[in-house]
Amino acid sequence: MKRKYIALTLLATTMAASGLTADPVESSLDSAFAQLEEAVPGKFSINTRLRYEIFDLDNGSPALDRDGTSLRVRYGYTTPDFNGFTAMAEGETLTRVGGDHDDIHPLDDAGDGTDLNQIWVQYQDADYGSAKVGRQIYFLDDHRFIGHVGWRQNIQTFDAATAAFTAIDNLTIKAFYIDAVNRVNADYFVLVSFGLNASYSFNKAFNLTGFYYEIDNADNPAWESDVIGLRATGVLSLEDIGIDLSYALSVADQDNADTGNANYFAGDLSTKLGGVTLGAGFEVLNAGFSTPLATVHKFNGFADVFAGPSLGGIANGLEDYYAYAGYTIPVGNGINAKLIYHDFSPETGAGDYGDEIDLVASYKINEYFSTVAKYGSYNTDGGSGGVGGFDKDMFTIELNFIY
Repeated sequence: MKRKYIALTLLATTMAASGLTADPVESSLDSAFAQLEEAVPGKFSINTRLRYEIFDLDNGSPALDRDGTSLRVRYGYTTPDFNGFTAMAEGETLTRVGGDHDDIHPLDDAGDGTDLNQIWVQYQDADYGSAKVGRQIYFLDDHRFIGHVGWRQNIQTFDAATAAFTAIDNLTIKAFYIDAVNRVNADYFVLVSFGLNASYSFNKAFNLTGFYYEIDNADNPAWESDVIGLRATGVLSLEDIGIDLSYALSVADQDNADTGNANYFAGDLSTKLGGVTLGAGFEVLNAGFSTPLATVHKFNGFADVFAGPSLGGIANGLEDYYAYAGYTIPVGNGINAKLIYHDFSPETGAGDYGDEIDLVASYKINEYFSTVAKYGSYNTDGGSGGVGGFDKDMFTIELNFIY
């Protein structure tokens, strides 16, 4: 897979989508959905994704090279509000449309199937907050510790009780109890996990979050851990030079049943200059630091070289230093494009990992349809501790419909 070919394909495909004239389609859908909402109380929802994807791992094993097309459809119904109570049920069907291998993706549901994606009851009070019980999509902060892995065809959901308290101005306290996780590869893991996440917004420049998460009695013992940490975010206005700086800083300490004590550090700083977003950051996971309930695809490169290992802790840890540039190309409704460069190295131990170039472009055709293309190319410098020792490329192009 050649970088130049994939990059040009990504841009050309996404730009071609920008030329679609979807106004008559949007108008017809608006009319149909308006009639449905008038006839039936509550809210029907449908979310479809048609995706073509390629994964090329250069380790001499054809079984790990995948290309194929899949269709994911989610369909749900949410009841009308009744004195603060609502309920929701949602199914999900994943179908392989074509490809050379049985697996659509090594981390996704390995085949066709239908599953119960969500079923929950919620109580919401405008003054005090909300509580939800049942199978649900759930995430906290930047998804680093609790996430839904939304990019996967088969999203991650939790069998859980969750709550948010918002009665005090600028303060949000979130709590959860999870007794099972439905993984993106269709695994169902029982566990006992609970946590607290408290966030206070002092002003635009400083929002501080403290958190504590614990995992016990897990089907996968390597997941058992507790983590405590802080996260600060904000926007600093430098009025003298006329720019805003957005920042995020995180630090966490973890005790893991298998790997002992480990730390986590992360930082990101970005600004916008002449319509171009420029940023850079770092993420450091000490040896053995694990993130088993995270949206791991969101971090450390699109090629997912470190995604699987980070679930249970990377033996030699990880240092990820990255820089990125984003720009909205003025074509049609605007093509959002972002280029990212990663430099990876082990936090401890011998050897080195490598670097990666990522590119993503998205285009919103209308209120209901959008398209996204992603490309990631990891080049190894030999690897360390059995991780990151092979080149890997990925490319995906998808069409989404959401109502």
